Amino acid sequence: MKPVVEIDEARLRIVLIADGAVMARDMNQSLIRLVAERPERADHDFILDLRESYGDGAHDDVLRIAEAFKLCGAGARAARTCFISLDAGFVHWARTMDFCFDNRTHHVFMTLEEAHAFLDRKRDELHAAAAA
Repeated sequence: MKPVVEIDEARLRIVLIADGAVMARDMNQSLIRLVAERPERADHDFILDLRESYGDGAHDDVLRIAEAFKLCGAGARAARTCFISLDAGFVHWARTMDFCFDNRTHHVFMTLEEAHAFLDRKRDELHAAAAA
């Protein structure tokens, strides 16, 4: 199964939402396809809603995604990946991903609204700093 994909080019943001039939590897394949179709997306912010996905992902999957992003030239702008997860330990998994990607940090939230608010706040901070 494929996740639901929402692309907001104006905010340079992509949201992938898993339902009960989407496995972690399905999410990973979708991420790779999205950046392969348009390499500039490798520098977009991502929100991955994993609350209803199956946890079949492994470190090798993360490395494949990181390599796909690097091949697309990712790292030109600071970007963030926000995971939506109810797993309290997921923050540790996300933190290790920071070391696999150039100029991308990984964060964990419990709701989509929290993730969007975080990314909006970071975007506003960047615009304020540029205007100063």
